[in-house]
Amino acid sequence: MSRYPHKDLPLKKAMYEGTTFKEKKAPRLGTRRAPLQLIAKTSDREAELAAICTEGGWAFAIKVDAEVDEDTRDLVFLQSKQPAATSTRLAGRNDPCPCGSGKKYKQCCAT
Repeated sequence: MSRYPHKDLPLKKAMYEGTTFKEKKAPRLGTRRAPLQLIAKTSDREAELAAICTEGGWAFAIKVDAEVDEDTRDLVFLQSKQPAATSTRLAGRNDPCPCGSGKKYKQCCAT
């Protein structure tokens, strides 16, 4: 008999083995895993769309079909994305003053 009884016990399985914690995020549009799916009417338009996608650095797949309406929704979505907003943080008490005096903020403009 072992001096440590917990050493001989089998390992317990996790209580929650559902899919709740194993979800993966959808791949970002324009990458190799999720390329842009575009439809062009002519080969000239295909060349234009390919140039735009290459300039943006996006992966793409373009079909040329004269009978189907042109579909460039994915491209319009990526082109219209706004840059992330950055917050303008105020200077803290011990940070250098933003006026450029070289003093601490609490001794310059905070008074």
